[in-house]
Amino acid sequence: MNNETPPTGTLAPALWSCPACRASTSEQPGGCPNCGAALERSASPTEPDLSTRERRTLTRLLWLGFVLGVPLVALGVLNAVSPGRPVSAALGEREFLLLQAVLCTPLVFVCAAPIFRRAWRSIRTRQLTLDTLLGLSTGAAFVYSSVAVVYAWSGAQPLQARPNTTELRPELEGGVQAVAPTQHGTVDPFFESTGMIVLLALVARTLELRARDRATAALQQLAPLVSRTARLLLPNGTEEERDVQLVRPGDLVRVRAHERVPVDGVIREGISTIDESMLTGESTRAERGPGGHVLAGSENGLRPLTVEATRAGSDTVLDQVLGLIGRAQQRRTAFQRATDRLVAWYVPAVLVIAFITFIGWASFGPAGASLTYATVCAVGVLVVACPCAAGLAGSVAVVLGMRRATRAGVLFRDAAALERLGAIDTVVFDKTGTLTEGKPRLVEVVPNIGVTESQVLGLAAAVERGTEHPLGLAIVWEAVNRKLELVPAADVVGVLGKGVRGSVAGEQVSVGRLGFIQECGAHSELMLGEAGTHRQRGHVVVFVGAGRRCAGLIVFADSLRPSAEEAVADLRAAGLRLLLVTGDHAETANGVAQTMGLEEMVADALPVEKFAIVQKLKGEGRVVAMCGDGINDAPALVAADVGVTLASGARTAISTAGVTLVRSDLRALGTARELSRATVRTIRRNLILAFAFNVFAIPIAAGVLVPVGGGLINSVWSTAAMSIGTIAVLANSMRLALYPVGK
Repeated sequence: MNNETPPTGTLAPALWSCPACRASTSEQPGGCPNCGAALERSASPTEPDLSTRERRTLTRLLWLGFVLGVPLVALGVLNAVSPGRPVSAALGEREFLLLQAVLCTPLVFVCAAPIFRRAWRSIRTRQLTLDTLLGLSTGAAFVYSSVAVVYAWSGAQPLQARPNTTELRPELEGGVQAVAPTQHGTVDPFFESTGMIVLLALVARTLELRARDRATAALQQLAPLVSRTARLLLPNGTEEERDVQLVRPGDLVRVRAHERVPVDGVIREGISTIDESMLTGESTRAERGPGGHVLAGSENGLRPLTVEATRAGSDTVLDQVLGLIGRAQQRRTAFQRATDRLVAWYVPAVLVIAFITFIGWASFGPAGASLTYATVCAVGVLVVACPCAAGLAGSVAVVLGMRRATRAGVLFRDAAALERLGAIDTVVFDKTGTLTEGKPRLVEVVPNIGVTESQVLGLAAAVERGTEHPLGLAIVWEAVNRKLELVPAADVVGVLGKGVRGSVAGEQVSVGRLGFIQECGAHSELMLGEAGTHRQRGHVVVFVGAGRRCAGLIVFADSLRPSAEEAVADLRAAGLRLLLVTGDHAETANGVAQTMGLEEMVADALPVEKFAIVQKLKGEGRVVAMCGDGINDAPALVAADVGVTLASGARTAISTAGVTLVRSDLRALGTARELSRATVRTIRRNLILAFAFNVFAIPIAAGVLVPVGGGLINSVWSTAAMSIGTIAVLANSMRLALYPVGK
């Protein structure tokens, strides 16, 4: 089998990244130099995700916010829209304002504390974000509302009552009052608006953290593959268990049967079979002996091994895979990038408008009340301009799109996958377990002239008895199923990576590769034509030699999935570029590629090489989907614009990939693409709706209707503006729940 030295490389170090803008990464903790948010460490398979604590804290704050905010908003709206202001009538006007202040104060100082921290960091670093506007709006509205309570209790009348006559026609005056009602000289607080801002911000942040938790689940799934300790073989022959981080190159490590190899290294003693499927993609175990290389995370077979470490700890290939996954996850979704661009000009524009509003009213406002009007209007601009629905514009559409996809048999892991799948123009397929079933089985025994199938199978099974090689076990199992009588074999010798030979009834029998049976003396009637035919179909061919001739062939096949050819044909018809990239040998991969009609193929690809191929395609401007089924595909699955796996794939592949096809039917990719396009269209509309009502309300909040007889916008109307935007976003997103998709 293959004893080549695996590629060297350095582990991508653990990164600290910005949870807000994702624009900065560092190998040390600290603050984001762009937006000021505290950097968070990327998830590690052996450590809990460090965002879990923040998510739990935020969940508690959200529950507290609902307990305080819902009564605050409900009472305020009820009191404003009901005739006779029933709440104020029952409690008293000043007492009702005091109750609102009591409910709102913990909302601001406790629930909104994370908002203020992020806002302050963004101001300090001069990188304005949506948090900047949220913090300023919340703080300004609360301070202003507190002053309004003081005015109410002092009995002051800081505003001039609106005159009874206006320059408007009588039939228009009522409409102006309805949009911007006057309160006849009183200063209305913005407690309801403050509560609404805090609640919607907490909901959006909670959804974001939950999505990030799903995105890091792949690394947590890798924990069973990472060995924490290794058994060092000391010079005196004893074994000592040590932390794997303390192992150095040159140390001898003992690996018992069925244990995972803790280091990359070279076998110095012992012969066994190694399962490296999670790294190489090979569907069968590889035989390894002295001089053979093994990788950390691979599983040993039935016999113990002594391995000399060449790389340990953070230098192993497995850790390189984990590092690649961690780096690839540091990316923003399309929706987040669009929101970032929008916020980049929206926040400064709102701040400028609020400043101009304040200066304008302070300079030209009514005598004796100019500063009051300036303050009311500037705060009103900040409050109504706060696009709270923007935080829900993407998350709600994504949730409903995911639910619709689930009913169609498609599971999306996160928003990035749902958003990007519709834009793909290139699909990279793994072979084993994706296009094929991933379970090689004996499909045919091809006897040579003058030999029967039973004779070929019986000879091969006789020398394969006692083996632990998967193909040898399959041969023996097939002979048992056919109730063949096996003649005991003598002088059985297994040759690593080539095959096994022995004497059966006095005749030399060899089973394995073509070159191996030739070495054993079988030079005639080699059946090369039959072998070539099966290899072109992607089959694995085992030769059986008897004496000086080839007795026959035993053919193994990893069957193609029933839907694979149709799915590939559909994707090709859609104009997508299709590639096969697999860890299997070239001759087997080429046979599958020809059967599937895939013109581009790369074989013998390790995980790092698959990752590099995906990155190269993306560097060419391609939007890439990677279809794989195991941890060997994990770096490429995460590095691709969207990773796709099947429900029958490995648990880690399901956690790493962005899309899982529940029915293990590749034709479902078409359904997933339809839903992706529909979701992206919905998100774009939601963004427009989220900002439209706020932008419309800004000039009213700035007081443009006051000179023509209107009043100043109050808390209920600003809350209504936010509510209408939120309802519009929810209604538009609900259409996804009924979106028709193809079967």
